[in-house]
Amino acid sequence: MAAGVNLALYWESIRTFEASQNIVRGAASSIASASAFGEYWSVSSWKQAFLAEGIGTFLLSFLIFSLTNSRNEAVPSQLVPALIGATVGCLISVIAPLTQAGFNPARDFGPRIVAWCAGWGKAVAMKGWWVYVLAPIVGAVLGGFMAENVLWKKED
Repeated sequence: MAAGVNLALYWESIRTFEASQNIVRGAASSIASASAFGEYWSVSSWKQAFLAEGIGTFLLSFLIFSLTNSRNEAVPSQLVPALIGATVGCLISVIAPLTQAGFNPARDFGPRIVAWCAGWGKAVAMKGWWVYVLAPIVGAVLGGFMAENVLWKKED
């Protein structure tokens, strides 16, 4: 829904940008305008992108599970939202130059569908989508597992 609103609000600005850069929507160069909807990596390979997205999501998940665990008495609950927000900001500062810091499959995949329907086509709109779906899933599961089973392991 948000991607549709984004498209409606910025349609004219995107067309102006494409015209000024001689971008033909749907051509390989149109990733420059399609990136308003989905993430595209600037690193040299999908492996690096997968690693960056996976590590970023791992760290975020690990922190969330660590801070919200009921046995966590080290951090006052009033600080948890600010710490999570600060972590997101820090991770975006580091990871975004590499992959645009997706960290959430829904935040990437839904907008790609809008881009596909808006004329960027499957080849551009869906390029590398699986990295932004699978890496966050792997990273989040591992981060939660590590927090719950290593950091907060229950002693028998």
